[in-house]
Amino acid sequence: MKQKLLIFLLLHFCGVALAQTTISGRVTSAKGSEPLPGVSIIVKGTTVGASSDVNGNFQIQAPANATTLVVSYIGFTNQEIPINGRTTINVSLQEDQRALEEVVVIGYGTQQKSLVTGAISSVKAEEIATVSSSRIDQALQGRTAGVTVLPASGSPGSGMRIRVRGTGSNKSSEPLYIVDGVRTGGIEYLDPSEIASIEVLKDAASAAIYGSEGANGVVIITTKTGKTNSSDINYSFQYGVQSVGKLMPMMTAPQYQQYLEEAKANGRPTVADIAGVGEGTDWFDEVFQTAPQQRHTINFSGGTEKSSILVGGSYFTQEGVIGGDKSQFERYTFRVNTDHKIKSWLNIGERFSYSNFNRSALAENDEFGGLVTSALSLDPITPVIYTGALPAHVQAAIAEGHPLVRGANGNYYGLSNFIRGEYGNPLARIASTHGNSVQNKFVGNIYADVEPIAGLKFTSRFGIDGAFQKDHAWTPTFWYSSESKNTVASGSDNQNNWFTWQWENFATYTKNIGQHNFTVLAGTSAIKSTWNFVGGSYAGLFRESDDFSYAEGTPDDNDKIGSNTSVSTLGSFFGRVSYDYAGKYLLNASFRRDGSSRFAAGKKWGNYPSVSLGWVVSNEDFFPDTKINHLKLRSSWGQNGSTSAVNPGQWFAAITPSGKYLDAAGNYLVAASPDIISNRNLMWETSEQLDFGFDVGLFNNRVSFTVDYYNKETQGLLTPGQAPGFAGNPAGDVNGGNVRNRGWEFELAYRSDAQKAFQYEIAGNLTTVKNEVTYLNPLVKEIPGAGIGTGYNATVFQEGYPIWYLRGYKTDGILQNKQQVDEYLAGGLKGYVPVPGDPRVVDVNGDNQISPADHTMIGSPHPDMVFGVRVNLAYKGFDLLAFLQGQFGNEILMGFNRVDRPTANKPAFFFEDRWTGEGSTQTWFRANTDNDKIYNSDLMVFDGSYARLRQLQVGYTLPSTVTSRLKIKNARVYVSLDNYFTFTDYPGLDPEAGSNNANSLGIDRGTYPVPRLAMFGLNFNF
Repeated sequence: MKQKLLIFLLLHFCGVALAQTTISGRVTSAKGSEPLPGVSIIVKGTTVGASSDVNGNFQIQAPANATTLVVSYIGFTNQEIPINGRTTINVSLQEDQRALEEVVVIGYGTQQKSLVTGAISSVKAEEIATVSSSRIDQALQGRTAGVTVLPASGSPGSGMRIRVRGTGSNKSSEPLYIVDGVRTGGIEYLDPSEIASIEVLKDAASAAIYGSEGANGVVIITTKTGKTNSSDINYSFQYGVQSVGKLMPMMTAPQYQQYLEEAKANGRPTVADIAGVGEGTDWFDEVFQTAPQQRHTINFSGGTEKSSILVGGSYFTQEGVIGGDKSQFERYTFRVNTDHKIKSWLNIGERFSYSNFNRSALAENDEFGGLVTSALSLDPITPVIYTGALPAHVQAAIAEGHPLVRGANGNYYGLSNFIRGEYGNPLARIASTHGNSVQNKFVGNIYADVEPIAGLKFTSRFGIDGAFQKDHAWTPTFWYSSESKNTVASGSDNQNNWFTWQWENFATYTKNIGQHNFTVLAGTSAIKSTWNFVGGSYAGLFRESDDFSYAEGTPDDNDKIGSNTSVSTLGSFFGRVSYDYAGKYLLNASFRRDGSSRFAAGKKWGNYPSVSLGWVVSNEDFFPDTKINHLKLRSSWGQNGSTSAVNPGQWFAAITPSGKYLDAAGNYLVAASPDIISNRNLMWETSEQLDFGFDVGLFNNRVSFTVDYYNKETQGLLTPGQAPGFAGNPAGDVNGGNVRNRGWEFELAYRSDAQKAFQYEIAGNLTTVKNEVTYLNPLVKEIPGAGIGTGYNATVFQEGYPIWYLRGYKTDGILQNKQQVDEYLAGGLKGYVPVPGDPRVVDVNGDNQISPADHTMIGSPHPDMVFGVRVNLAYKGFDLLAFLQGQFGNEILMGFNRVDRPTANKPAFFFEDRWTGEGSTQTWFRANTDNDKIYNSDLMVFDGSYARLRQLQVGYTLPSTVTSRLKIKNARVYVSLDNYFTFTDYPGLDPEAGSNNANSLGIDRGTYPVPRLAMFGLNFNF
């Protein structure tokens, strides 16, 4: 009986053990619902398990008595899921915030964000994945505190100017760009699809590891790589139409004629001149147009257990809203990134990119010949093109043999009878513009990581940055006036080659002793940069066409050639120590010593130290159990340098040709003489910065808040020297200026509970900046900056003021009647004879005379505050992105209104708001075209504050039930409105006024506006 019972029990338990249930399902991420391959699914308490495939699907044979599945995946929170008799179980995994502790890239390494003691802002790939811009620098705009991005123009391919914590130099304030460890001359060659992360090192302690190149901040870009044991294909497409919104109205023909009549301007039109023209020509309507833009990107990535590869490319093309293909940018990029684990102790790899761009551009943001300036200034009486009888002044010009410009149909373009100087029919100028720039650029490196023992890694990295650019342009004959003409067809060709190589070797040692954690870095760097230029100009083209626009077909006597070269080297030693105790007490200290060939013997080397401290208060035992799960206090100090303002050998004395002289035999000799005195003490600029900050995380890091206070002073700015008279020659530049930037930075983000179906994120940043020149060589009262027109110096570098502030006459209302005029002049004021309707100009220096000596600060081009706000919403495949960016507190000088061109057209508000009699207005002047007390005054200065909706995007991600049938992993379609809505009181074309150079910031000379874009896009993952 016992034997039968035993056999029965054995059979029963064997039957239970052998009985199995097939359970299948799909594993996806909670955020984005993307399939997760390689997820481990195990029956709890057994060794029975399975893994999900590339589509996230799995199937497991579970024992009949199984009750729970354990699902685990690196970077996600493990889940225990009751089976409850189900045979189909779909799993949604949440990201593990602890496992996914964010890692940020720092100089020559990485560091957990929770242990970072410096001020570093990070932008990840997903934040810029759907931007429509072709440029990374533009994609950075408004996304992080402390970083200001200034568009030089809205034209295709135009540059951007990045400022980290304000303008720190009167020369160059561009940050240092590091792409995959390689210093690059710019980042315009990168496509946003290539980017894995962008880190901005803002404080001196973070940037000090880059020594003499980090004074203006450091932008570190890491490109994407393949992942081991995976394969992926990503393709994205964007197509958009650009346009301009509501533009500043200009005076119509009747308004123009009446205004100039009231102003008694010389050469003004009569009523008969405007007969039959109605409102006249709206040059903005004629010049601006819609223009297409498109972008394609494709990336192939994947790898095995020991190797990974990413191969990708992109194509971007954009035509201009002015000029179409005459203002066009086209770029191709190609990238290969590979990593290989050759041995357990040896990794090798490379990062390589090639880009080619072709850009055609029009003259812009220039009061002397700028295309937009001509559209602003040309009178509305002149037609675009003549289709009937030619007016008398045109017939006279033809009779005199002047080469007037014809359109495609052979008709003459309109020729103004009232505007002289550099202005001309903008459509004719577009037709007469021929030229383009072609650049081929190679950037990359090869590296080897050797780990001979645990914790020690030695890296050797060799990188190159080479750019080879050819510029070709030719100018046909034309005649707009006696002051704007070209009587001989001419052309030019220039070849610029830039090549930099760098070789860096550094070792990193990591050691943990109990709760003491150390990381030590030491290394060397060698860099050599070379620039070569060959260029030529020529005149007398055989035929005015592209085919005959080269020097080969011109007379040899009309050919001129020039060439130049420069070479500079930089040798460096650097080191860093990072320490933390139990993740509570943090210390980072770095030191770099740089030697540059740009300076004289004895001044070639500089030292750059830094130290930063941190205290993670939330890791202390005494910290209460509250909603605050992370609290870190930080402080840092450091010094950086900047060599970008100094040319190689600039300290040398200059010898220049000084004319021709006869020798004893009567032969002409070309002589040379000293021009500039040598300055062997010339050094690089040095930036010293102090930073205090704290980071807070609340509600399981769903809320993050960061605050920084910074005080950054750049010393030793290059300013003009003053030599005593007995020296015999002028002095060159000296280190004679300091500028300080200080302010606050705030970053706040709030994310929804990842468990909810409705996902959202709201993030914002705000930066305040106070800029001031704190020192200027006492021998130099001030340094003049940018001029407008003829005779007006509009910006100045002066101690106690913002760098390159706007300067002119200060006004105090409008004189309403003769009594007010008499009272104003009663004290014997000289130099200004106003009449009712003219402004009351302030005698700033109190000398009882109105003169340029009364010019004073009338505005600052630097914003007091810069901000960005981003909102992301997602629900069941639908998503919405809104991104707002702006700034407050800066002023813009409307520089295209000038006294030396009195008959130029004016904005319509000059007519509509003008003083027309006593009491009509207290803020705007009577009709006037040539009073420098008006046009060189604060009346031409306007508030440049704005808020611009950079992106408003709606997308839809196809459900997995659809994508699985299509054999794709993921698919998303979207539409976007970029730069479509701008809120500003600035009456000009665009509050983001461009600048020709550093000392022209805030001057609107006729800027090419940033176009708005309506775009459609799609993205596939295979």
